[in-house]
Amino acid sequence: MKYYIVDNVIGIVKTLENIIESRKIGEVIGYNVDPERAVQEIISLNPDIVLVDLLMSKKDGIALVEEVKRQKEKITFVMISQVADKTMIEQAYNAGVEFYINKPINVIEVQNVLGNIADKIRMRSIVTNIKGMFAEEIEDKPKNDENDILQEIKTFIGLLGLLGEKGTNDILSICEHIIINNVSYSKEVLEKIAAEKNDTAKNMEQRIRRTMKKGLTNVANLGIDDYANDVFQNYASYVYDFKSVKEEMDNIKGKNESGGRVNITKFIEGLMLYRQLEIK
Repeated sequence: MKYYIVDNVIGIVKTLENIIESRKIGEVIGYNVDPERAVQEIISLNPDIVLVDLLMSKKDGIALVEEVKRQKEKITFVMISQVADKTMIEQAYNAGVEFYINKPINVIEVQNVLGNIADKIRMRSIVTNIKGMFAEEIEDKPKNDENDILQEIKTFIGLLGLLGEKGTNDILSICEHIIINNVSYSKEVLEKIAAEKNDTAKNMEQRIRRTMKKGLTNVANLGIDDYANDVFQNYASYVYDFKSVKEEMDNIKGKNESGGRVNITKFIEGLMLYRQLEIK
């Protein structure tokens, strides 16, 4: 990820730059202590993420965000400030700020927030690519094509940003077994598939849970970014309950430590339900 920093205190700029680069969070491609000059630099450099101070001379952070967003709406903004006024913070979010980092700067908070933002940006890209990749294929392909009985499930998993995760193949193997044998998910099914792969049920279950948790985090980030997002509103409920998604969103926002829980049975059954509806 490419970052740009705007703060009228050079010490803050250098601190953030050091955190981002020393912890390999991303690359700082520019910074400025003058918000008016920063606007054109940001538009020209087109970074992925801009960290901007809320209160600055000449131009405050909210005005800067609004001006840049008019030309570069896809840039993600993170507000940095000591201000605790709820009205000002709300104005910042309304202007297009997506996350908020408190001053004085805390290394762990910066790392966690920027990590979440990077995941969210990658998720956006994955969803866009998956939709484009599958749209033509799904349109032209018979719904009950026996050569790929998992097509709908693969598409769904792609929308959750889970293609390439270690547990995804395990999930697909279980789904294929359920479809071919017309059975429901159970521990016995998990054990059978694990044995076929010369693995243990415990190892497979752990991989699946980690993959499901990753999907839950992706969905929660989408909800924070855009509550009306199609994946968040229309797809997530098949495999995650609302309580878990809400708890994961709260965890990302720093409001709880545990995050949402995942349930393998609900996840698999949700995938089966989605497929059945799609092939009708």
